[in-house]
Amino acid sequence: MSNEIDERLLTLFAGARETLPDAEFMQAFLARMERARRRQRLRRIAVVVLLGVLAAWITPSILATTAAVAHVVGEQSRSYGALVISPAGWAVSMLIGFLVLLRTGALRRR
Repeated sequence: MSNEIDERLLTLFAGARETLPDAEFMQAFLARMERARRRQRLRRIAVVVLLGVLAAWITPSILATTAAVAHVVGEQSRSYGALVISPAGWAVSMLIGFLVLLRTGALRRR
């Protein structure tokens, strides 16, 4: 921040018949602004640290649940393996894919 006095600001104060704030007021104002910035910076750091701790605390349970779901899906899909790679399974999967594209609107012209 510059310590130079702006000429336009001087003319505005002169037009309003007000005096410029004294140096003590400006120092106090700048100190308050710096404290507010410091508090905001500390709050942001605290939020990032808190989110990091929460992520580290929650991640193992999420990974365990995801592994359990993947295991169950893998166990269930073994019985359908031959069906999936057959021509009939391919045709059904293409039909499902086409329906998904229709439903999401991906095939519409713009």
